[in-house]
Amino acid sequence: MNILLSSVGRRPYLVRWFRDALAENRVEGRVIAADVDPFAPSRPFADAFVQAPTVVDPSYEDWLRQTLVDHDVDLAVSINDFELSTWAMLPDADDWSALVRLDADTQRLIEDKYSTSQALSEAQVPSPVTWLGSEPPAEGDAAGPFVTKGRYGSASRGLRFVDRAGLADALREAAQEVTTRQGVPAARQDEVAPEELLVIQEKIEGVEFGLDVVCDLDGRFAGVLARRKIAMRSGETDRAVSVDSAPFEELARGIAEAIPHPGTIDVDVFVDDDANPFVIDINPRFGGGYPFSHMAGARVPNCYVAWKLGREPAAQWLRSGADVVAGKFVEIAAVNGEDTRAHS
Repeated sequence: MNILLSSVGRRPYLVRWFRDALAENRVEGRVIAADVDPFAPSRPFADAFVQAPTVVDPSYEDWLRQTLVDHDVDLAVSINDFELSTWAMLPDADDWSALVRLDADTQRLIEDKYSTSQALSEAQVPSPVTWLGSEPPAEGDAAGPFVTKGRYGSASRGLRFVDRAGLADALREAAQEVTTRQGVPAARQDEVAPEELLVIQEKIEGVEFGLDVVCDLDGRFAGVLARRKIAMRSGETDRAVSVDSAPFEELARGIAEAIPHPGTIDVDVFVDDDANPFVIDINPRFGGGYPFSHMAGARVPNCYVAWKLGREPAAQWLRSGADVVAGKFVEIAAVNGEDTRAHS
């Protein structure tokens, strides 16, 4: 089995873990890393590297098709939101059977935080009340505090925490950071008003958790992994402690029903003082929080390989032990040669 990890950039641990997944499934294969950056830190950890064009490059679709053929790829996983958006819009054809991706309608829904909040509400999955930036809550509707976000947000663009008095100023500032669904900065396009690219949510006070809601590659719910966030850095979990996932299983099943998906999705949840959970955000990919579940014993890459082989994954691969505290740190690897290989 050959695996393509696209836009894997600064996440060499995923390359290592997918190589481990081949070994633990007792199948031979290679892990190919792809990235727009020829000096991506993941490059020396992979069995091969392919430089990719940007997803907005007219050659991207041909590049992807040729890469899948040239490397005889059986399983392709992307770590990039905008690339996953492009994958979802590709036709349902054998050319793209290796791609782990949402269908086009679900991808559109999950990329739009306003539509996601509506879908969760309709499925009775608890989430904060959400307004469009162009239609902020009236004085009598909500007192605040509030959170502003990019409607098609990535990397915490447009994120502000404000009270009622500061809401208008926060919206003006956030509008300078947000992008369209295609990743075009609001200031560089004139098709949509910047306010339409923002959402406002009621701010939930409580403890923040991250969940990996895992389905098999046909979209059937398989399990949930949970951790309590300790510290964040640049919008990504930097330190966390694994927790018992059982209290989150009902919530996770509801999310999987409202947002059908293959593989794992990354979910942010706040639990208030009355132990009520609220889904804050969803990213349809391996998120920055997954490594904490992996360090606590989960092996989701192993599951991907098993499912692709038509096998039932080992039950322990979808479990993580509680009370494992982990933190991210900086490593460095030489990336200047085709034959340079880094070792974990």
